[in-house]
Amino acid sequence: MEKTVRILEQSALSTRKYTDKKTGQEKVMNAVTFKLTDGIDTFLGEVTGERAVNCPIYDKNYFYRVQCSMVVRDWMSQQTGEQIQATTIYIDKISVK
Repeated sequence: MEKTVRILEQSALSTRKYTDKKTGQEKVMNAVTFKLTDGIDTFLGEVTGERAVNCPIYDKNYFYRVQCSMVVRDWMSQQTGEQIQATTIYIDKISVK
């Protein structure tokens, strides 16, 4: 997906631990979360990995062109036992419009 957006909010770098399901190893995920709008829709997107560590602070007064990928994940809720789906939007590229 590619959109022209404004950045409404940008989080600080966050670090969270997770267990790799394939290897069982504990790993660390770095992320910066953005609240973006195209003037109609508002959505959250994440920059992850090394790009998050090196992510600059973007000026909220500009329009940006973002390229994003969406991933849908299924998991079982530990609280309710229900199957839950979540869509995560990963920001692959941000450039000034």
